Amino acid sequence: MDGDLRSLIDMLEAARNEQMIKSALKIFAHSCGYDRFAYLQTEGAQVRTFNSYPGQWESIYLDSNYSRLDPVVTEAKRRRDVFFWTADDWPARGASPLRRFRDEAVDHGIRCGVTIPVEGSYGSTMMLTFASPERKVDISGVLDPRKAVQVVMAVHYQLKILAAKTAVNPKQMLSPREMLCLVWAMRGKTAPETAMLTGINARTVQHYLDKARAKLGAESVPQLVGIAKDRGLV
Repeated sequence: MDGDLRSLIDMLEAARNEQMIKSALKIFAHSCGYDRFAYLQTEGAQVRTFNSYPGQWESIYLDSNYSRLDPVVTEAKRRRDVFFWTADDWPARGASPLRRFRDEAVDHGIRCGVTIPVEGSYGSTMMLTFASPERKVDISGVLDPRKAVQVVMAVHYQLKILAAKTAVNPKQMLSPREMLCLVWAMRGKTAPETAMLTGINARTVQHYLDKARAKLGAESVPQLVGIAKDRGLV
């Protein structure tokens, strides 16, 4: 298992596009007896996903906001170690939203799996899941926890790098402090609120935001946030 994980980390490091990342994760999943994988990042109400699940299931999951009641997501936010799960442990009777979620997941070939959760920055949670339509395929006990976390972080950073579709002129690169203030602004924080959270003077926070706006050609903070998102900076 350690060899498979090491190989996966190496393949992720060498990946130059999303297809290469997806191929590396598929190879590892199949070597462990799983059919599919799903990388999920939750940040407040926002959900980002990269997976090999059926397209129909991904649409249903996102449109129905299933991340709010998904037992796997709930467990991943609660604990910080690799864990096994099975839909057989979820409610099998009644007409509750959770029962409907369970039935739809099983119908799309997602019955059991292993999930690697990692606590991200600014209250986010990242998790990588390998899933199977079978009743039980549990490799949680033989996964090296340290290497498992490495895999999640490798997927996260490779996807983040690829998201930067627009090349940024060196003169437009934001400083660490400018980026810090921008991230808090993206989360709806005002300059005084950011000052409280970071220990930076409120006027200095505004100064960093003004410099960031000048660099990216934004006329307002909301426009700054929009440009930064479009360029994959945040």
